[in-house]
Amino acid sequence: MPRRFHFGWVLGASLCCGAYPSAAPAQQQAEFDVAIERQFIDGMNSFAARDYRSAEATFRRILDNNPALLRVRLELARTLFMEKKDEQADYHFRLAAGEHPTLPVLRNIVRFREAIRARRSWRFNFDVGIAPDSNINSATDKQSVDIYGLPFQLDPSARARSGTGSFIGGDASVRLNRFGKIPIYVGAYGRWLRYPDHDFDDAYAGVEAGPEFHLGGGTLRATATGLIRWYGRRPLVKSFGGHFDYEKLVGDRWTLGGALFVRHNDYARRRDVDGWDVEARASANRPLSPTTLGFSYATVERSKANDPGQAFWRERVGVGILKEIGWGLRPQIEVDIAREVNDGKLAPFGKQRRDWYAEGSFSIYKRDWNFGGFAPSLSITMTRNYSTLSLYEEKRLRGELRITKAF
Repeated sequence: MPRRFHFGWVLGASLCCGAYPSAAPAQQQAEFDVAIERQFIDGMNSFAARDYRSAEATFRRILDNNPALLRVRLELARTLFMEKKDEQADYHFRLAAGEHPTLPVLRNIVRFREAIRARRSWRFNFDVGIAPDSNINSATDKQSVDIYGLPFQLDPSARARSGTGSFIGGDASVRLNRFGKIPIYVGAYGRWLRYPDHDFDDAYAGVEAGPEFHLGGGTLRATATGLIRWYGRRPLVKSFGGHFDYEKLVGDRWTLGGALFVRHNDYARRRDVDGWDVEARASANRPLSPTTLGFSYATVERSKANDPGQAFWRERVGVGILKEIGWGLRPQIEVDIAREVNDGKLAPFGKQRRDWYAEGSFSIYKRDWNFGGFAPSLSITMTRNYSTLSLYEEKRLRGELRITKAF
């Protein structure tokens, strides 16, 4: 049984004061190793002295090996809040709610999370790594395809090809006028995946900007968006449109979200796939335990194209779970299933495309191997696409070894 701190206290007297809980009763203190208790007291002393960096390091060291110690997690979350590391603080507050603490503690957790959303001014994420892939060109492994009922041999360059690439990516955002009636959100993001011969290099960059509104107890963001993608170092597509995103805390554990994307795609060398694309998404996440987060999502996408054979409906659902298991390790498992049906027959095959898509991924990262706020992670993803057109049948196994932001 993991050792646990009990909730004989309430988080902070307010969101901005430096108050901290009094010592736990003697019978509760008996649950801890002397070394853990000493570290915890050192962390609390550092917090009281406003040496938040030292307090954070101390609380993290305890949690890396004892992730079920809820009192420590709450103190880490509060310390991160004081350091204005809001994204990390919110993550730990969410986990803490999974312990079903007392009502006053839950109320303060909600207040902290609402304060984080209200004051969040900017964020920056960055990762870099290598990516071995069994199918870098997302192609079929079939040797031939049927065109108008006759078999044609595929050129080797059109079949699945393996390789290892290197990537770099990130996103950044800022909220202007965040204490005014209508804050303005400005964001940018991008990623570049590079291979030795450059034929399958894949890169994109995007921006979005627009106002935020408080609506129904949540936040609605309405932005204009633009994205450019390059493939093989040549322009592939430009997309412009709008993005509506809504997020709300429901109760003390649920975070619910909804999003709507409307964009027009303009391809560089093809007119048949140009057209409008509309996608609606719903998502939910909640803590399942003091060390576990669960999440799920569902999307419906409608893509129009100049060629009806390229237009489609796509539905997708996904579920996942994230767990902290000690030793600074945090594994995550996710499963994704999608169904796509095109409007008409696709020339020159003379058949309608109907696909089933399945993907499973496993990732793990080592938080306590921390270098300047970044930690290593490893992910493995298996993809399988079944299609009525053999050209679009796909098998893929890819991995990513990266350095990413540590939570």
